[in-house]
Amino acid sequence: MKQEQLIAEICEDKIRYVICEKNEQSDYKILKKKISENNGIKKGKILDFKITTNRISQDLKDLEKESGKIFRNISVIINEPEICCTNISGFKKLNGSKVEKRDLDYILNEAKSSIIKNQEKNSILHILNSNFILDKIKKNKVPVDLHGDHLSLHMTFISLPTNSLKNISALFTNSDLKIDRVISKPLACGMDLLGKNKEARNFALINFDKEVSSISLYEDSSLVFLKIFPFGTNSIYRDLIQLCSLKESEIRKIMKELDFINIEKNKDKYIEKNLFTESEFKKLSKNHLNDIVKARTKEMLDYIFNKNKNLKYINNKILRVDLFFEDEDILENLGNLFKEYLKIDKNKTQIELLPLNDFSALSGAAELIFKGWDKEAIPLTHKKKSVIASFFERFF
Repeated sequence: MKQEQLIAEICEDKIRYVICEKNEQSDYKILKKKISENNGIKKGKILDFKITTNRISQDLKDLEKESGKIFRNISVIINEPEICCTNISGFKKLNGSKVEKRDLDYILNEAKSSIIKNQEKNSILHILNSNFILDKIKKNKVPVDLHGDHLSLHMTFISLPTNSLKNISALFTNSDLKIDRVISKPLACGMDLLGKNKEARNFALINFDKEVSSISLYEDSSLVFLKIFPFGTNSIYRDLIQLCSLKESEIRKIMKELDFINIEKNKDKYIEKNLFTESEFKKLSKNHLNDIVKARTKEMLDYIFNKNKNLKYINNKILRVDLFFEDEDILENLGNLFKEYLKIDKNKTQIELLPLNDFSALSGAAELIFKGWDKEAIPLTHKKKSVIASFFERFF
């Protein structure tokens, strides 16, 4: 029997949709894609509830008309800086008995209680298994039915302020849609990569959208760190507009031409007069623009890498770094500047510059929804209902 799913991604100023279908072999395909501009959203945040809900209602009507299907459920991808990532460990003494699912339930529920107690205003989106350790030996899979004395479980909890979750729910319940899952975008992008590259194990994903950026670190194919930031590549453009009085339409062309690494190529080169806004012409060298871009880039990356704490982790643990840019115009040029900043041992670590495909997060979400993930703790103890589904049933 075929199973269909509607998935939406709340972006910086738009909402992307896909309709997916799963067959009996657990494979899925995307039947329909849609991108809808939404004036009620900015930087992924709801600015005007009425405009946003009206647009979503119209999007749903269009999708149902075009696909000939009726939808009552939806999964939603979000990319909010308020998302919180917490690592926590739990253990249970076994005294030689074999590991049972109830032992894992016990550890998980103790950890979950601790998170709820310390993050009273947050709701849990994801619970991920980082490592299983039985008698100091690391296990890649759930060690059910193995005997031991001491079982430890390292977990990663991803949560969001409950009020934000309620606001997201209200957007879609207004169109009579029930939310099945809320998925963080960095996790969805990681699932997309894991779905395409089964050999990927230790890697970092660094996404640069126009207004929001994120970093997520994976160890043994499991998410161990995630952070979202309220700035993106548009910060660089705004600097150039304000400090240099350049026309916004011309900045992308200049960014393509500049060489941020071999600055001698920019020597004695100046910005043409016709590229400036009216009456704002000034003799401006391309190296001056280079300095502005480098300064803003360094500021953003210093913030992302928390004064090199996470950078140290990458150098020690990660074998692959994927730099994703939503803005393909600056992918190679700015990407090379970012690579220079990372200063990663290229003999040990592969660095890839990749365009952030419009639907990569949605593909990753479909991978998670239809195929599941052995690193996700929720199916282990809540096979019928996820934590987030239970939340919506309770409050809505």
